[in-house]
Amino acid sequence: METLIVGERGQITIPRSLREKYGIRAKHPVIIEDREGEIVIKPAVVIPLERLKALCEEYDEEFVKKLMEDNQVSPEEEKEIIEKWLARRD
Repeated sequence: METLIVGERGQITIPRSLREKYGIRAKHPVIIEDREGEIVIKPAVVIPLERLKALCEEYDEEFVKKLMEDNQVSPEEEKEIIEKWLARRD
């Protein structure tokens, strides 16, 4: 367990050991969830559309449907995530 200080702009720094353990790199997206009073931060899995199409050919339809359902975000959330990610890449 780590104790962190929240900066004036609401920012925290994830300790290096945890970033390395979970593959979180600078300017890459993460997911933050509110789970019954806990804040959970985890690396986002980004799959390019072409790769997803290739996976659809490799795996059965039910597996792909379940994968997509489990990781679905609304169009508004997707747009916000992409805009934030692109802004930080510059």
